[in-house]
Amino acid sequence: MTTIGESQRTAARVAGFVFLLLMAAAFFSQAYVPSRLIVDGDAAATARNIMASAQLFRISIASDILIFACDIVLAVALYVLLRQVSPGLALLAMLWRAAQATIMVMNTLNFLAASLILNGPGDLRALSTDQNQALASTYIGAHTAGFNIGLIFLGLGSAVFSYVLLKSNYVPKALAAWGVFANLVLATLTLAIIIFPGAENIAVVALGRYVPVFFFEVITGLWLLIKGVRVPATAEPANAHG
Repeated sequence: MTTIGESQRTAARVAGFVFLLLMAAAFFSQAYVPSRLIVDGDAAATARNIMASAQLFRISIASDILIFACDIVLAVALYVLLRQVSPGLALLAMLWRAAQATIMVMNTLNFLAASLILNGPGDLRALSTDQNQALASTYIGAHTAGFNIGLIFLGLGSAVFSYVLLKSNYVPKALAAWGVFANLVLATLTLAIIIFPGAENIAVVALGRYVPVFFFEVITGLWLLIKGVRVPATAEPANAHG
């Protein structure tokens, strides 16, 4: 690559902004709200919390839907930025990230089902309170499982995007290499959680899944938004003579 087009520069700024937006929004809907409402291993307490904060629970669901819509915007922006570097890999990464967004947005149906069971119409009154709570808890558990599946596709797609960024020299190599590492760790540990239930309760696994990716996405978002992309060093002599 010897030049960077205006569409690539715009795509880089869009990607940087969306990276930061998603991190902030995801903290609300995927960390703050669940930590307030969902009590692991206690279906009754979880049900009481959701019923007492029904509006907050639905706002978090709506926020997730918008987040996953923005995920596709991010995937397209990164594809536009990187397709000239490696069209095949950029397309693969975009498709994996699009698959992740599709899985995640469909997975919100599980939270909507739990909300409907606990706050829904009268035909659910045929079930006892314990049955309602157990059924809602089952849908919440299914949401966790679906979220993990989406995370695997997120990790794979972002790892490939990071590898193409590494090849492009558009951002510091250390940052792109960290992105490859962090996202492969995310995908690998999430797959391990699916194979070995309970592994998510191990501190190293819990932190290892999210902390490396958090730093990569925040730093990359800031870099792309503020500094944009740089012309590869190999292109500078050619540009100087041009």
